[in-house]
Amino acid sequence: MAVGSCVFVIVNRGNANQLLQVVQHLGALRGTIFLGEGTVPSRWANWLGISKTEKEVLLIAVPDELRNNLYSLLRQRFQMHKRYKGIVFSVPYRAFHPETGTHRPFNRYEDAPYVCLMTVVEKGLGQECMAHARAAGAQGGTIIHAHGAGVPQDFYFPLVIEPQKEIVLIVTKRENATAIRDNIYTQMQLERKGSGILFALPVTQTLGLYEEWQQERRAT
Repeated sequence: MAVGSCVFVIVNRGNANQLLQVVQHLGALRGTIFLGEGTVPSRWANWLGISKTEKEVLLIAVPDELRNNLYSLLRQRFQMHKRYKGIVFSVPYRAFHPETGTHRPFNRYEDAPYVCLMTVVEKGLGQECMAHARAAGAQGGTIIHAHGAGVPQDFYFPLVIEPQKEIVLIVTKRENATAIRDNIYTQMQLERKGSGILFALPVTQTLGLYEEWQQERRAT
């Protein structure tokens, strides 16, 4: 089993492709780019009609031995530690190869300092979901556009239409995650069948988060 990290890099629209090319020279073999929207938690931005900013989400699978080099590159060359440059975070993975025949217990990373909350809702509900997250303490988030693939058992209509979805992605400190999760679940009524799903992933490394930017600013 190979151990590594899925590294999420969220940048302004149009920057992800260049970043992917540079990262591939470092040794990362694969990457996927998703289109999304950033959310601006500002009353004035909402009043001016610019509460959404166009984003790209670059997802890269990186072996553990390359992860620190990748973060150094993103900090030094792309200045990702500075405000408004974007954010980076890592979710651990373990690649399973059936031919090895080994089954080791998976590390739950319960000591990870941050948590990534992902909520899948119907198209048009992402901003509402984000508002409930902010009410519980979230600083911001990114909305990714997607398609659902579920088909009801009693489905008989000859034309299959994929329902459009939105994925709300929020990275928050572990101690704040439960309150944010519970408020999203309650306010979005996710207990209802077909209303959406919510899950949490451990985040083991970050770069460019608002809290980190504040700490570096105070240090200087």
